[in-house]
Amino acid sequence: MRDDIRRTATPKDNLINEIIDIEWNMFDKVNNIGGRAGCQDDGWTFYVNRFSQFAIYNVDVLTMYRADLAEAQRQGRNLITEKYAYMMEFTDKANYDANLKAYMPVPSAEKLDLVEKILRILVTKEAEFAQEYPGISGNSRPLTGTNKMDVSFMIYTIGELKTYSERTLAAMYAALTEMIAKGISPSYMIHKNTVEFYGYDDIEDAENKILSGRI
Repeated sequence: MRDDIRRTATPKDNLINEIIDIEWNMFDKVNNIGGRAGCQDDGWTFYVNRFSQFAIYNVDVLTMYRADLAEAQRQGRNLITEKYAYMMEFTDKANYDANLKAYMPVPSAEKLDLVEKILRILVTKEAEFAQEYPGISGNSRPLTGTNKMDVSFMIYTIGELKTYSERTLAAMYAALTEMIAKGISPSYMIHKNTVEFYGYDDIEDAENKILSGRI
């Protein structure tokens, strides 16, 4: 991972960087059916996307997820591989059932309930964002659907959330609920973080330039 793209202004930034370093190492080791994917060599985009997402959460959530990653490392598990496998339950179910399901951790009822609650918040807020900022959203994943060639936001989110521990999911749900109560959209904040990495002043600047073709 290139050092010149890292944000290091705060202890929280450094915690996020630790998480991204572990995830990047796991991502590098994912074995794809069709061979190594080009995105596995694109550290810049990986960093931007992951930092933008993690930055909306508080240190408690991030610390818990950092612990999830450390526990997975101790167990010899690759959470990124597991994320993509969980996604395949929806995008390639026959393959998932035949070759992966038997090796995957089975989420508890409590975990699935938290996944559903978090998913409902994130999909709702992403849909609201898409309504207000169609230009930016047009360059993002489709919101729903099971097309394995263009994995939707919903399916990607389900796959990722299932790799988190129940403790981390509970903390995430509490954090997201608090954001919503304060009138803060997690989707807006993630996209805001992302467009700033790409050199835009803010969401409105990015939206206007995308719609006018000046990207």
